[in-house]
Amino acid sequence: MPKLPTYSSRLQPPSAVKRPPSDNGMDEGAVSPEKKSKTAGGRATQISKPAAGRGGLKRSFSVANVSAVGAQKDHSKNTLASSKFRSSTLNLTGRPSSVSSSVLANRVPTGKSKRPGWDLKGRLQDMEALLKPREVEQKEWMKKFEEYDTRIEALETEKTHLSHDLVQTTTSYEANQEEIENLRRNLRKEQDERCSEKNNYENTIQSLTFSKSNLERQVNSLDAEIAARQEEVAGLKFTVSELSSTQAGMEARLKSTESLLVERNQQITEMMAQIEEQKRKIEELNEKLQQGEMVRRKLHNTVLELKGNIRVFCRVRPLLNEEIQNNANSDVIHRINFIDEHTLEVGKGVVNTSSMSGLKSRGNNFTEFAYDRVFQPTATQAEVFEEISQLAQSALDGYNVCIFAYGQTGSGKTFTMEGVPNDEELEGMIPRTVKHIFKNMEELESKGWAYKVEASFLEIYNETIRDLLASPKEAKNLTYEIKFQDNKKNEIYVTNLKRIPVENEGKVHTLLNMAQQQRAVAATNMNEQSSRSHSVFQLRLSGENSKTGDSCEGMLNLVDLAGSERLKESKSEGARLVETQNINRSLANLGNVIMAIGQKQSHIPYRNSKLTHLLQNSLGGNSKALMFVNISPVEACLNETQNSLRFATRVNQCHIGVASKQIKK
Repeated sequence: MPKLPTYSSRLQPPSAVKRPPSDNGMDEGAVSPEKKSKTAGGRATQISKPAAGRGGLKRSFSVANVSAVGAQKDHSKNTLASSKFRSSTLNLTGRPSSVSSSVLANRVPTGKSKRPGWDLKGRLQDMEALLKPREVEQKEWMKKFEEYDTRIEALETEKTHLSHDLVQTTTSYEANQEEIENLRRNLRKEQDERCSEKNNYENTIQSLTFSKSNLERQVNSLDAEIAARQEEVAGLKFTVSELSSTQAGMEARLKSTESLLVERNQQITEMMAQIEEQKRKIEELNEKLQQGEMVRRKLHNTVLELKGNIRVFCRVRPLLNEEIQNNANSDVIHRINFIDEHTLEVGKGVVNTSSMSGLKSRGNNFTEFAYDRVFQPTATQAEVFEEISQLAQSALDGYNVCIFAYGQTGSGKTFTMEGVPNDEELEGMIPRTVKHIFKNMEELESKGWAYKVEASFLEIYNETIRDLLASPKEAKNLTYEIKFQDNKKNEIYVTNLKRIPVENEGKVHTLLNMAQQQRAVAATNMNEQSSRSHSVFQLRLSGENSKTGDSCEGMLNLVDLAGSERLKESKSEGARLVETQNINRSLANLGNVIMAIGQKQSHIPYRNSKLTHLLQNSLGGNSKALMFVNISPVEACLNETQNSLRFATRVNQCHIGVASKQIKK
């Protein structure tokens, strides 16, 4: 017996189909018509009706043909129960809703008993009975769908109108927004222009207000000035009236003054004549003064000639602190007696305990020495210079002058010539002579004299000339030689020697300090700071008289000789031995030159030493010379003291002739 077809996995129940959203904004929950299947005699029929309307909705349902195969009631019952039907509906809001097939299945009458499987006709009748109400229901649904389509079409039309209105509204809105933006820009521009105009007006108002204030102040000031001028005019009017009255009195006095002026002019004429007479007398007196100055110079030179061209001063230094301690703490000199200002005696006799300035008893062991001047240890630098100041004046008068200090080492030669730097009381002969020369130069300016001064400073060390005013770097590659200038003056000069112009004594002191730092000194057994060279300070003085036309040239040589020593007593060795030998040799040559000059020998050995060669013009007959013989008061030095005094005596007995004045040409 054939079985009825049952639902298989390939036969799906009707399902609701959702319509895609439309442009009218309806809800997306609309349900499409369902297909329902009917089974009758093994064939299936499908009933469908296309949905009309604009929305494109479709409605269909299908009925499966049910086979009359199968006789079991339970199976037929289950098959009919499993039929489902769905249909789409619209809810009250206009949205379709779905009706499941299970609801329709529930409407199948259940009061009748299930037909057997072979009763196909009965089963078909049952199926038709079941489909009739559904067809009715389907018609109702179709009617509703038509209503819904009409409604949807109306909504679609409304939507179209609304969309058109929306486009117009949007376009209008954008145009309005652009117009609003333009209006805002125009408004801001207008506001900026009004604000700028406002600021300009405010600035103009402020400027006008300030100008107004200034004008008001000016007006007030002018008012005050006008008032002051009015008061001044009133005062001037009063003054004019007073001056008018005074003028009359002044005119009267003017007439009186004019008459007095005539008298005064006469007196002035007489006084001018007297002044001319006085001028003539003054000129005569000036001429007499110039003649007197020339006479003074001649007399001054005559006095020096009468005293001797080579003068000798003896100076005894005081005992030093160490020497006083060795002399029983006494400053009394035991082996030297001072007879007077020109005489002293030296010996090895019994010590006289009398005072230093007193006389000592003379015995067979004392020797007397006489010189132009003898200075005791108490003599000051100023007292010594007083005696030589006349020679400094001779240099200004145009003579060659030489002052030199001779004596054994440690006898006070350097102290006598240079003194103590930066101590006015202890200044030596060199700085005092410089000060004296510049002072006299200033005094002679009133008499028409004008001088130029040049200074040089050298030393002779081991018969080698060294420039003390040149730095070691400057003198490194220079050679210094004594040359004879063959001219009318027969001048002696040193090649490459620096000659520095000086305008005042301060410049000279600077040069002296510079030279003192470069002087060669060394320690010996006789003196801790012994001068190991002869130093020669030279001043060249050139003068012209603008009133008389006279001119002159003088040379001042200030010489500090190196100290003489006996080799037996000094015990010199090495370099000190060579120095001592050169010093003693040059001093001996100096004595020989002076003796030759005094004896009028035809040949004077100037060239035997650099010292005598350099001082040739100052030791000859056209110069004036003075020698300091410095001696030590120490008893251990008495033998050397007597030798120095004997040499000074021979020098003092020499007459080198009359000095001649150097006329500038």
